[in-house]
Amino acid sequence: MRKIIVALAGCLVLSGCGAAEWREKVRFKVDKIYEVAPKYDRKYATLRLELVGEVPDDALEPDTVSPQVVDRFEIRGEVVVGDEVVCAAEQKTSGYADADVIRTDLLSCEKA
Repeated sequence: MRKIIVALAGCLVLSGCGAAEWREKVRFKVDKIYEVAPKYDRKYATLRLELVGEVPDDALEPDTVSPQVVDRFEIRGEVVVGDEVVCAAEQKTSGYADADVIRTDLLSCEKA
């Protein structure tokens, strides 16, 4: 019984090792707007965002920060090509370094 408890405790510890999270406000510029057909609502258009400035030094995976594609309705405020938006960028790892794919999610975007 003691061996089982030790083995289970070891598994719990190992499963959380190396897990990390990064979140920071990041500024993007609207690079392109992919409009939808006229019969659809404009809010369903998607926007390509390019990072303004450099990727923050503490980002877990800098290559996934930019460019980003988001739906127009995810941004507060009306934007056009050339406008800047500020978003909370978030990256997470699960702790399994060999199998982990780190992507960047954008949250709470608004026109700057």
